[in-house]
Amino acid sequence: MTQDELLVLIDRAVAEGWQELDLSGQELTELPREIGKLKQLESLILGKKVEGYEEVGDRILEKVSGNNLKTLPLELLGLPNLRKLDISGNPLESIPDVVTQILHLEELILIRVELTEIPDAIANLTNLTQLDLSGNQITEIPEALANLTNLRELHLSRNQITEIPEALANLTNLRELHLSHNKITEIPEAIANLTNLTQLVLYNNQITEIPEALANLTNLRELHLSRNQITEIPEALANLTNLRELHLSHNKITEIPEAIANLTNLT
Repeated sequence: MTQDELLVLIDRAVAEGWQELDLSGQELTELPREIGKLKQLESLILGKKVEGYEEVGDRILEKVSGNNLKTLPLELLGLPNLRKLDISGNPLESIPDVVTQILHLEELILIRVELTEIPDAIANLTNLTQLDLSGNQITEIPEALANLTNLRELHLSRNQITEIPEALANLTNLRELHLSHNKITEIPEAIANLTNLTQLVLYNNQITEIPEALANLTNLRELHLSRNQITEIPEALANLTNLRELHLSHNKITEIPEAIANLTNLT
């Protein structure tokens, strides 16, 4: 899409009062300042996940339909109704400062944007309910993330993370925590504070032990721990009576405790 075509589309969106604008896969290198005209816009899609996976170097990553945007205009701050921003598949390398100033954002999705770190300024976005930073090169989860106490979904799969910080225990509204395909070796006991979790996804890591503290997560419906180095299933897991799915394949488990029979809701 050329800039002229984009300007025509923006004018049409203004005239017709569009609440969503999907510009994924348009080979855009720049977003014009005129984007600031879209005062009614609630959802801006500058890239998005599409069905399937692909090889990128030595990694298997989600397919995304993005653009070639490296920066975003300050005019995004003038969109008072913007709640969802998806910038997946753009070579940003870092989260633009303007993004961390859109304080009313509720969903921020940055799949495969070449991030290596999460800036502390992310803590400004206290209205976020969903944060997806999958498929990047992030090595560390900053403690600043603990400020996002309204988060219900946190997606950090397919990164290079080695540790789950105890500060994540502050995110007591979390329903889904996705940390598969990282280099995590340990599940901290502080995770027991996340009592609203319904999905905990930690497959393809280097975890050796399931802490008994996991038994506090009585709302869990899915627990994914396949492809780790786990040797034992603690009997305490029998407390997770709402579990529908328990995934423990490709570990080093030699015995199934009889207490697992308490998980009568497993499907």
